[in-house]
Amino acid sequence: MGHTVHSILEGSSRAATLALVVVHQTTPHTTRLSAWAIVAVVAAALLIVVCLAWGAARWWAYEPHWTVTLRHSLAEASWRLGGTWGEFADWLRLGR
Repeated sequence: MGHTVHSILEGSSRAATLALVVVHQTTPHTTRLSAWAIVAVVAAALLIVVCLAWGAARWWAYEPHWTVTLRHSLAEASWRLGGTWGEFADWLRLGR
């Protein structure tokens, strides 16, 4: 510490001395972002862009052919799986 701080500390109380030492030892606050924070912001921005694009496509009723066929295939698979599960549940019942 400099000569000025020593002369202030010699004539002051202990609480003031500790306060000066604490103030002297603090470091300035930095506002740098970590790499993970930047990745999170970029991922959030991409998610927002994708959601806006999906919303616009739904608003203007844009449906590519593959989405229509995929929806039909999934509905067919669901119907068949439901029937198979029903048959299996009947087979498992006791007393029949």
